[in-house]
Amino acid sequence: MALLWFVVLAGVLVLVHELGHFAAARLLGVRVLRVSVGFGPRLLGLRRGDTEYVLAAVPLGGYVRLLGEAPTDEVPDELRSRAFHSQPAWKRFAIIVAGPAMNFLLPLVLFFAVTLGRTDWAAPVVGTVVPGGPADGILRPGDRVLSVAGTPVSTFEQQRRIVERHAGVPIDLEIERDGQRRNVRIVPASVRVVLPLDRVRVVGRLGVSPYHPLAVVGVTGPDSPAAAAGLRTFDRVVSVAGRPVRRFADLEAALEQTRGRAVPLTVLRPERRVRALGGLADLEVYEPLVVLLAPGGGEGSVLARSGLELADLYVSDVVAGSIEHRIGLQRGDRIVALDGRPLRAWSELARELAAGAGREHELVWRREGRTMRARYRVEPPDGIVGGTLPAGIRHDLPVEVDGPVEPSGRVSWALSEAIRRTGELVELTLYSILRLFQGRVGVETIGGVITMVEYAGHAAREGPVNYLTLMAFLSVNLGVLNLVPLPPLDGGQLAFLGFEAIARRRPTIRARQIASIVGLVLLFALMLLALVNDIGRLWPAIAASGTGS
Repeated sequence: MALLWFVVLAGVLVLVHELGHFAAARLLGVRVLRVSVGFGPRLLGLRRGDTEYVLAAVPLGGYVRLLGEAPTDEVPDELRSRAFHSQPAWKRFAIIVAGPAMNFLLPLVLFFAVTLGRTDWAAPVVGTVVPGGPADGILRPGDRVLSVAGTPVSTFEQQRRIVERHAGVPIDLEIERDGQRRNVRIVPASVRVVLPLDRVRVVGRLGVSPYHPLAVVGVTGPDSPAAAAGLRTFDRVVSVAGRPVRRFADLEAALEQTRGRAVPLTVLRPERRVRALGGLADLEVYEPLVVLLAPGGGEGSVLARSGLELADLYVSDVVAGSIEHRIGLQRGDRIVALDGRPLRAWSELARELAAGAGREHELVWRREGRTMRARYRVEPPDGIVGGTLPAGIRHDLPVEVDGPVEPSGRVSWALSEAIRRTGELVELTLYSILRLFQGRVGVETIGGVITMVEYAGHAAREGPVNYLTLMAFLSVNLGVLNLVPLPPLDGGQLAFLGFEAIARRRPTIRARQIASIVGLVLLFALMLLALVNDIGRLWPAIAASGTGS
């Protein structure tokens, strides 16, 4: 099945590329002799007018054969005006460059269609404010952003894109809070984002996310009213006095309305089932129960007087054998401080550990009312997951977003996203080539047909969006690589045109033939290298057999 998806993928890319050459040639009056999708023996074919259309057996390329394309072609006098080599330089340039141009146009069309058809956009509503971030103390969970820097927004993604362009620059936000509109000014933080291939980009960040944590609680101590009521850390509250609650903010509001009176809570308690389903898996199932919560007296919110808080900083899992496991952390421990600084959110812990990877830290946590501490070191890169998360401990805090909503200016937004994403793919491809020549990316990373078959099958299994994204990526790669000044690629033909423009004469037939032979040898060597890499990756024993003694 993977092979079939690859054939479809390669066929579309080749067809689009050759369609560019074909359309430009026909538009400019050059006779097209043959259009072939694939190489090798002909499987199907038909003739329409002057052109033969062929489907060949090997779907790894294709070509458009033009009248007079090769300098040695014999062209009848009556057809000389329609021969390729008789055309002025600008027409030949347009016909050659039309193929790669179509490979850049295809991702634009694909990303435009995918973005236009997307229906899961999150609303521009603040779900979480990062402690210590630019928006801390200015924005609150539940605030709806109406405009950023004077531009109306209707999705969180639109808001984020505008903020990214204003790193370190004050911007005005119009927000809606409690039914009232107000304006606030924030200076987005300048954040260094490390991209693949050692690329670095500085973007603006407000320190907010659209994710609203659900009402999953942590019990602050064994002597608290919550513990006395029978509540446990990681219980999820679903109703207060019969009033449904979903988000943690809903729980806070519902408890405040009780004014500290004893109130029944319906909760779902996660219970682990080891080797469930006949030993097939370890599961966590929710058990429903009702408890009576009687908040304590004194000052502060009802939530705090009850001994409850968001379960954000509570450890839900400790990886066996990890450094965190060795220093004694357990499920249910509440992280309190790192290096003497109190923590307000898991994101702070993750950020500080990632930034200080390789340095010794002092971690403080609380268990059953007892404070514990230890010094330990998170070693890069194994101690960091995705560059941000501590690998040995995890937390599990379910969230949700407001939405779905439709982007404002849906068509223009889809077009801008298509241009942005296509530009990112072009940049990534160019940097891949640059890093290869710099020696910072090894030649063993070059993949061939076998790798592409695997990728095509994997992307198809993940769904149409991933498959079309792979198609867009490979189309950009094909467009960029075709512009490499190496005969017989399109870039080689453009190089000949460049020589013609500078020298005021065309290169000799002998020079073109030698250049074409050299280009073919280099391309064949590249294909051979890719094949060897594929074999070495899939069958290490075969690759190693040639180096054994």
